[in-house]
Amino acid sequence: MQRSRASSTSSGRQPATATTPAQQRQVQPLEAPKIIVIHPGSQHLRIGRAADLNPLTLLHAVAYRRRQKEGDWPHHDPLLPPLDNINPARLQMEFEEQRLAVSRILQHCVVDEKNRLRVATPPQQLAHFNRSSMAEKVPPPQPEEQPWLDREALALFDDQILRLSAFEARDYDIHFPIQRGELNVHKEKGGSLQANLQHMERIWAYALETRLKIPLRDLGTHCAVLVVNDVYVRRHLREFMTLLLQRLGFRCCFLVQDSVASTYGAGIGYGCVVDIGAQKTSIACIEDGISQMDARVRLNYGGGDLNQVLLMLLRKCGFPYRECNVQDSYVDAHLLDELKEKFCHLNASVCGAQEKHFNLRKQNGQWLRYTLQVGDEAIMAPLALFHTELLNITGRTRAVCTQQAPQEQYDCEDCFDAEYLKETGRKNGVRAGDTSLPLALAPNSSVPRPPQLPVTADDEELIVVDQEEGNCNSQSQPQQQQQQSSAGQNRDCYHNNLGQVLPLDQAIIQAINRLPNFETKRKMFNSILLVGSSAKLPGLPAWLEHRISQQMLPSGIEVNVFIKGMDAGMVAWKGAAIMSVLESARELWISQHDWQKYGLRILRERSPFLW
Repeated sequence: MQRSRASSTSSGRQPATATTPAQQRQVQPLEAPKIIVIHPGSQHLRIGRAADLNPLTLLHAVAYRRRQKEGDWPHHDPLLPPLDNINPARLQMEFEEQRLAVSRILQHCVVDEKNRLRVATPPQQLAHFNRSSMAEKVPPPQPEEQPWLDREALALFDDQILRLSAFEARDYDIHFPIQRGELNVHKEKGGSLQANLQHMERIWAYALETRLKIPLRDLGTHCAVLVVNDVYVRRHLREFMTLLLQRLGFRCCFLVQDSVASTYGAGIGYGCVVDIGAQKTSIACIEDGISQMDARVRLNYGGGDLNQVLLMLLRKCGFPYRECNVQDSYVDAHLLDELKEKFCHLNASVCGAQEKHFNLRKQNGQWLRYTLQVGDEAIMAPLALFHTELLNITGRTRAVCTQQAPQEQYDCEDCFDAEYLKETGRKNGVRAGDTSLPLALAPNSSVPRPPQLPVTADDEELIVVDQEEGNCNSQSQPQQQQQQSSAGQNRDCYHNNLGQVLPLDQAIIQAINRLPNFETKRKMFNSILLVGSSAKLPGLPAWLEHRISQQMLPSGIEVNVFIKGMDAGMVAWKGAAIMSVLESARELWISQHDWQKYGLRILRERSPFLW
């Protein structure tokens, strides 16, 4: 079945389906103001109407007011990835070794056409100025900000969470439903799968009702497009569909992978999409609207890890805001994100001490202005993407996620799941594990039904194959072991011999090299698209292009890394908005009735990616 879907989808057409007149009326072209595009991330949620120029961007978190109980401690999901749980002195020593190694590499960079090398300012010289720098009181920015905190609210969202001091945050349980690019399932308070879905429902409902001014009772007249990860868990996608269609009550919806949406937003037909988010970096190769399964990978590092590296570097050179505590204060964690956007770059020609300023609002409402000098710290923090040893401060061992094969994602509700077909194969009709039979379409329905098999007097019901169990096990167990070994090798190829996760440039090369033919690889190297909230660093495209080109010189393949002339974090949202109004997308919509009646079967049939 997968082969037949791949051939029909790769040509740019959706598979032909038989629909009733009622279903045909449901899939008529929709009005853009009635389509809501939702792109959830580990740190931000982007949501808006397909007709909007830009989406609404807000913190993807919710804070619930706690009931004061003895022995009940508040739960706070961190805004930034926490530091590795080792001795602080050892952590600092190991980081200093890696900092010196990267500093020596920077000293060999050429800054101009005269081949002059960079001259770095020692951190000790910068620290002399920064330690003597005193904060200055400044008037608040105009216009005046919103009220500081609504203490009567049972839940806080967006800016209200970012304004919570470490003391005020004790009264709240704060949850980020997505971490490192997937649902934040853990064993602590509010960490179950259903609890995370409730957090998402609460955040999305706030965004729709309070920020977009769409009453929840009117969602039955609206449709939704949800942007999901390329490396996905099928069970989670099922829960997302239920959340949109049954719990929030949208009229219909469909799912689209973020890299595919990015190609639509960028206006390209193929390319290697590199999405650098707050807590993850994903790489996917797209051709004719299809994400190649073998070339998908999600690396567990992103802009939040760079923020922690930047803070360590700034403290080395006497950071004047000495009270900064990103572990306990969301205000300070958000400040580091702003400093990264203001200070960091990848331009080797910029060297020497640079004077910088930033403003900070204290708990008493007073605004302070800090002045400091930074040198190579501004370029060394983003260089952690290419020297991942610097990222060891937020974890020396990092998981690498690749797309699991269908056989590894068993779902009891999926009647065409490979495991289900293997266990319910008929003795005399089909051999166990054979999933290559064509699917017959039910009359007046676009939903596939199981293939009609010959029925005999001795075989009138689905039973588990038992007579050939020995033979089946002898064949299936080696096959399963081979699949698991192959999946492990796919993930291991993104680590070096020392177990260190590969830097960004080598991970891109590894992903593209997993493609089947040379011509496709050449096209991908020639069209590397940078997207994501942390891909906006000045000089990143040129630096990445140079790094990859150096490693591709013998092959003669041209490397082109580019970024669109819009906010890199909004490219996928914009692409999903474009897809939602295309006439060819009418067959992708899944209605409330279809989902309630058919469940995963309709998602398998209608999804624009290989299920």
